[in-house]
Amino acid sequence: MIVVDYREKNSGVVGELAKLGAPLRFDKLDVGDYLVAGEVVVERKSCNDFVSSIIDKRLFEQARYMLQAQRKAVVIVEGDFAEVLAYRKIGYPQIYGAIAALVDIGVSVLRTGSAVETAYAIFYLYKRYADSTKKGYLQPVKIKVVKSNKSIENVQLNMIAAIPGISRELAHRILLHFKTPRRFFKASPAELRRVEGLGEARIAKIIEALDTVYPPVFLSDSGSGADDR
Repeated sequence: MIVVDYREKNSGVVGELAKLGAPLRFDKLDVGDYLVAGEVVVERKSCNDFVSSIIDKRLFEQARYMLQAQRKAVVIVEGDFAEVLAYRKIGYPQIYGAIAALVDIGVSVLRTGSAVETAYAIFYLYKRYADSTKKGYLQPVKIKVVKSNKSIENVQLNMIAAIPGISRELAHRILLHFKTPRRFFKASPAELRRVEGLGEARIAKIIEALDTVYPPVFLSDSGSGADDR
């Protein structure tokens, strides 16, 4: 089974995986975009997103979470760096330095030119692990992610990730941008738009969650109880 994060549902990769006959299931993944055969977590990034994640320093935070979740982690970088470098203030030394650093900490990095190639890469990862199970090979032991909720960092992440449509990864990106949860909660829609990944739909949900009067009307009209006295 390949578990696909629901945010990838409309990507070209999913359509190509379906053509290849891959067994797919959609779910919300806390880490990565694909979970392959229950063993390999895969993060798919465009070249532009990869560059952005180097600049805002979220790349290695993502990598750390991936390695905590599974012993095998893969970052697939899709597209052409030359097109991105034409307008980004970064060069090949920074890009391949980051790739070398990922490999050094145990994250595999694959380069693909299109969604079709990405689908093939994920499909044959699946085939390899599915086949190894049939042949009786010993599968790598999964490492359970233990995220302490006692640290300030995790309290802050969970506080923002509790809003519908915001994953822990996006919450991490938000905190890197605003520095504190208070600044995020007080931000205007114009300020929210500056965070990569916060589109109009997500911003609308955030505003609705922050501005809706509690309790909702249908609860307040349900009649009085003992606590109303």
